[in-house]
Amino acid sequence: MSESETAGTEGPSRPDPEAERLGRRLEYLFTYVQPFGRRYTLNEVVDGIRAAARPGDPTLSTGRLWALVKGRAGNPTVGTLRALGDFFGVPQAYFIDDEVADRVTAQLALVAAMRANDVRSVALRAAAVATMSTHGVDTVRSLIERSGLIEHGPMENGPIGNGLPGAGPQPEEPGSAHG
Repeated sequence: MSESETAGTEGPSRPDPEAERLGRRLEYLFTYVQPFGRRYTLNEVVDGIRAAARPGDPTLSTGRLWALVKGRAGNPTVGTLRALGDFFGVPQAYFIDDEVADRVTAQLALVAAMRANDVRSVALRAAAVATMSTHGVDTVRSLIERSGLIEHGPMENGPIGNGLPGAGPQPEEPGSAHG
């Protein structure tokens, strides 16, 4: 940039709104795309992109990725956006199109809420079982066994017939080998 182009600006520390927007979107992906139940590290993302790269694909360093996430670097190449989108499983347009970004953000928030709900429900169930008496645990075990029997039919020589209360031995089918 020439001196006349920089006149009236605040110098190199002036934030780039596009770089900041990209940084927020990348940060969102780091926060909500967590297949390991934890946040990816910068190295994991860079290594994952390298592992999936074909000859001629762009490379990305950890330092460059850090600068992109922090909103301190702008103008990534189309190849870099494609690689990041492929790694995180989002369309490349997520990084540049507000409408696509809003849609993807909503989908990721829903997945995160569902994941959190599953974790909470499992924890609640575990806590409930931990506080149950022996009789309560036996009752739950019996219900689970019976539900399996109902779904899979009667067990031969089973102690509870077909698992239904009050169900005794089942009549044989006409023409069966036993009758």
